[in-house]
Amino acid sequence: MKKSNYRRLSLFLLSSVILCSCSSEKRETLTSGSLTMMTSEDVFPVINIQVGDFQRMYEEVKIKNISVSTREAVVQMLNDSIKLIVCAGELNEEEKNIIAKNEFELDSTKIAFDGIAVIVNQKNELTKLTTDELKDLLTGAKLRWSQVNGSKLSSAVIVAMGDPNSGVHKFVKSRFAADGKFSANLFPCTTTTEVFSVVSERPNAIGLVGVSWLSKMPENLRVLELGDPRFRRDSTSKEMEYFTPHQANIYRKYYPLSRTVYIYSHNVGKGVGLGFTSFAASSDGQKIIVSNGLVPATMPVRLVQLKTP
Repeated sequence: MKKSNYRRLSLFLLSSVILCSCSSEKRETLTSGSLTMMTSEDVFPVINIQVGDFQRMYEEVKIKNISVSTREAVVQMLNDSIKLIVCAGELNEEEKNIIAKNEFELDSTKIAFDGIAVIVNQKNELTKLTTDELKDLLTGAKLRWSQVNGSKLSSAVIVAMGDPNSGVHKFVKSRFAADGKFSANLFPCTTTTEVFSVVSERPNAIGLVGVSWLSKMPENLRVLELGDPRFRRDSTSKEMEYFTPHQANIYRKYYPLSRTVYIYSHNVGKGVGLGFTSFAASSDGQKIIVSNGLVPATMPVRLVQLKTP
């Protein structure tokens, strides 16, 4: 065989191999392919259920959902290491400035309304707090339970909540401690499970957790009602009202510690990231939100009549 013919044959065979391999590769679509995403720990339970249902619905989808702090999720996205994250609350000014400075393209989808629940040990007879009283406990203005109406304890107050990288800490700081000064008795926890453990083991502890974790709360803990003059059923009422983090109270904006859950995505294209986002905002995804104690953000809400506290 002549060298020229041999070269033509070699090129033909090589081209055939490349074409065959390309045609055999499966292109990623909304419902087929893989995705690694990060979800802030304080809303992880409900989002992980959504991930599981989405994968069961579409068998060619493989999603690895990693539970991390809110700060870690945002940092990994801004470093372009992760294309999709889920967390509660809007980005802070520092994060927004980084995005603007680097012309970072970011999409956000509102999927739920969430709340921060305040919990105590059943041995603490306290059932309700005003937001001012809560602020005093968080910032150290009140260090002993004897200073709080409704509690018969006299011991020092221990505050258990997420560490500075967590979504709960971020929310509480913006709401009650803009100067960053918290109580000297603050017990920073790396997980919600640890918050439950601290409050379960210490009758003098008070904890703050995301609402989607309440189904996993130990039986020896109690959720407190919260009152705030700015959050009430009737604007003409002069009497302080107290509300639990029930879905109806969050939806009607009666409950004072409410926040919004977002999916943030970067360069997901038309692949699994966009597919999961669409599912989370769809009727099926929003049903999961409702059944796990949060309020749907994209679907009509049917309210259940609540008894007056």
